[in-house]
Amino acid sequence: MRINKAIKQFCMTAVFVALGTVTAFAANAGQASGTNVNVRAEASTSANVLGKINKGTEYNVLGKTGDWFKISYNGANGFVSADYFEVTKADANVDGSSVNLRESASTSSDSLGKFADGDYVTVTGQNDNWYRISYKGGSAYISKDYVTGDYTRYTPKFENVSSQSVESTYGVVTADTGLKLRKEASMNSTVLTVLPYGTEVDVDRVGQEWVRVVTDAGQKGYVSADYLSVRTGARTTRSSASGKGAEVVAYGKQFIGTPYVWGGTNLKTGVDCSGFVYAVYKNFGITLNRSSASMVSNGVEVSKSNLQAGDLVFFNSGGNSGICHVGIYCGDGTYVHSTDGKAYGVTVTSLSSSYSASTYVTARRVLK
Repeated sequence: MRINKAIKQFCMTAVFVALGTVTAFAANAGQASGTNVNVRAEASTSANVLGKINKGTEYNVLGKTGDWFKISYNGANGFVSADYFEVTKADANVDGSSVNLRESASTSSDSLGKFADGDYVTVTGQNDNWYRISYKGGSAYISKDYVTGDYTRYTPKFENVSSQSVESTYGVVTADTGLKLRKEASMNSTVLTVLPYGTEVDVDRVGQEWVRVVTDAGQKGYVSADYLSVRTGARTTRSSASGKGAEVVAYGKQFIGTPYVWGGTNLKTGVDCSGFVYAVYKNFGITLNRSSASMVSNGVEVSKSNLQAGDLVFFNSGGNSGICHVGIYCGDGTYVHSTDGKAYGVTVTSLSSSYSASTYVTARRVLK
């Protein structure tokens, strides 16, 4: 005879209580909800502070006692106040037979498959009626009525979004500095790319705070509804080399201020001119030659009068010297590059500046 949910949960809780006052699953994880959050030796504000943690770094959750989470911290056990900590991954089990896994948090959404009673799931978020779970590298949704787990109720809230027709709904980026495309509908989620101002994208889900979009390159993710104008009707533009180039430029401009480091390819700690271009394009799945002199053989030649955003622009040190510098054309008479000159590090320079105009050699287009 099938045991109902309440009895199952009681039995599970009884087992954990028998083991101690702190309950735990093996793979629960969480992070601080702010910065410089105290980790203490015991579950008390008077206990010694072992260290501080910040939002963005996950720690294994070993249990919960009272208003404190017990976590694994630097090889030891520590306690963090529940007021400053949230569970980002919670172990759970399906409680029911042939339970639908949905593409979105709605019974009208497409079913991605069915779960059997007792199947294991990892919950990453919740709203009033649904849990968001990890599924094939992304997310899917399951009704709260069919999930049991001690820590699911501590996962963060997510906004529900409704399905709309991709064919008749699109969006236009209105943020002057570009709009971050994120993997999930959360400010804590991974940034996939930055969509430049004016970029048009297909829309398939709309919520009050987040919109799920699909770029012309086929990349799917979420953007803030505050900076996307959702429209109906036919798109005015489609994929082009210049459109993709604008995405490359927007991504590259995120690293303005990164210092110049000869031979460097780390966009956060230091890059030289070709290292900057190499690393930016690598993010888009394009591998270029490593030095500026050899990079000039990548792609196809393009005239200065026909430059588009994302084109590579090459320079020498003057006269008949060989190519020794490279940057990415921004599309407005400027280029972004890493320099060891007066404007040290990653910066934006006009192609009509005295240095640029006198040393410009050629340009190459590597986007198709």
